[in-house]
Amino acid sequence: MKEKRKSKRAQKYFAINIVALDSKGKHLNFGDLKASPKFYDESGLDFSPEGIKIMCSKPLPKESKIQMKMLIPDENNLNLLKANGTIKWFKQVKGKYKKYFIIGVTFGKLSAADRTKLLNLWKKYK
Repeated sequence: MKEKRKSKRAQKYFAINIVALDSKGKHLNFGDLKASPKFYDESGLDFSPEGIKIMCSKPLPKESKIQMKMLIPDENNLNLLKANGTIKWFKQVKGKYKKYFIIGVTFGKLSAADRTKLLNLWKKYK
């Protein structure tokens, strides 16, 4: 299968806080999504300049818009980055004690400062 990614993923675990939005950028009505919280803290598994892979406790629909706050460590700091993104794929994984979901997110808007931080961290860990 041909690789679709433009850039190699940096294999780095990090904390991420997600707020889910609908396709028009409005907050999802989680009453319509069974057992999905509005805010939740999850784990980032890897990242590139184009997107990230996240391990989630709850599923979110493909093409959902999300807002993210990521805490990516380096040898000196915890680097806070804020970004918008779109869920491009997800799959359910059965763990030893419970099921969880792996999602692939493509970045949308990032500030110039956050884009620079992301690129510097990616170059360091790729």
